[in-house]
Amino acid sequence: MLELSLPPSLSSLPSLEHNDGTLLQYYTQEWSAHRMLSKKLENPFQRLILPRAFQFSPLLHMIMSLAAHDLFNRTHADQEHQRQEFYSSMLQHKLQSLRDMRQLLCSSKGLDDTYDSISQCEKDGLLMAVMLHSLMEIATNSTREWVVHTLGGLSMVKRYGHEPFSPEVYRFVTDHFSLFEAFLATTGTELEIEDLNGWLVPQRKSMFPILRSMHGRSRINPYTGLSSELIQNITSITSTIQRHSEAGSDRKSATIMRTELQAVEDRLSELQQWSEDSDMESLIYINAAAFEAAAWVYLRVAQYGCDAEEIQKSLMPKLFEAIRRVHDRRDALVGSVPYPLWALFIAACLAPEHERIQVLDWFEELKGCRSLSNVSSTMEATMMVWKQQDLKLINGHVRGGRESGVPWHEAVRCLGWMLSLM
Repeated sequence: MLELSLPPSLSSLPSLEHNDGTLLQYYTQEWSAHRMLSKKLENPFQRLILPRAFQFSPLLHMIMSLAAHDLFNRTHADQEHQRQEFYSSMLQHKLQSLRDMRQLLCSSKGLDDTYDSISQCEKDGLLMAVMLHSLMEIATNSTREWVVHTLGGLSMVKRYGHEPFSPEVYRFVTDHFSLFEAFLATTGTELEIEDLNGWLVPQRKSMFPILRSMHGRSRINPYTGLSSELIQNITSITSTIQRHSEAGSDRKSATIMRTELQAVEDRLSELQQWSEDSDMESLIYINAAAFEAAAWVYLRVAQYGCDAEEIQKSLMPKLFEAIRRVHDRRDALVGSVPYPLWALFIAACLAPEHERIQVLDWFEELKGCRSLSNVSSTMEATMMVWKQQDLKLINGHVRGGRESGVPWHEAVRCLGWMLSLM
């Protein structure tokens, strides 16, 4: 076990034990360091979270819970006692964080009350703690619970706006929530609060100066792996699918849909994602390329339906190659490094039969190292998609024939899951 003395600023916080120093050290030196796709760029998991965690106990307990979860996953199975200690610490700190947040919210008047006793640090800490609770649920392979925290965070943002929070904290957290929202919607599942669906992405564009220009929106986020502009395009495809599937298949609706999707195609064609990291072979560019290739496949599915043969001949080889490049980089498989799981899911759902073995190999590789991801649930959803496709073949459906609709929506609906695809 690592040893670390607790900083004096932590000595007054409740429920801390000496071994918690191990968790703090692990979060600082390992977990947070691996949450970035480029070590050359500033790390908000360290710069924004750590100083506030030392002053806000719910956030402190959550970073220790995440560290304990990661250590639990990385400790060899034959060290059962140590694994159980980490697992127990994970649950204890998660529970204490929830208790402390509830106590704070019950005793406060509201985040926008100028006379309230909640400090700026506590408001920032509360928003980031909610985000980390979402990540923890995703890390434990949740297919529904993570949405509770995401909805809580989105509701806070919608009700109070950005004024109560530090701008950099607000953007950091909404970067994650907008991605959660966008990827979930591509599965055919919407958030349970209707007026929050699709609300955050355009809201952020008007709020942050950097997102008002195409150049700023094309910047690759180093802790998500894709740009705000690409998220916006993915969201636009999804909303177009949703609106016109509800409107039916009349000629006018089909014409409008084609026009809207052509506008997305034009934006995708012009998109040039970039990063301050000048190394074009760095993981940040490789991840972004995988997401972009998957977005093109998603667009074609929306435009032409599931015309598998056409998509596989023109776009799937590029997507498979992009994912293969990610796996060729061993640093991409460190447990907490962002990984383009949404891109793998899109590739898996449309994979030709001879590529299924490769997809399964990638999933198995990820299951052995991804401590902060819902790989297992995504793999199970993929298997359900394949089963439905195979049943259609048995029932006489011709492989490669033109088929309307998004091919994975029905499978996810049957499972009743809320997939984060993170």
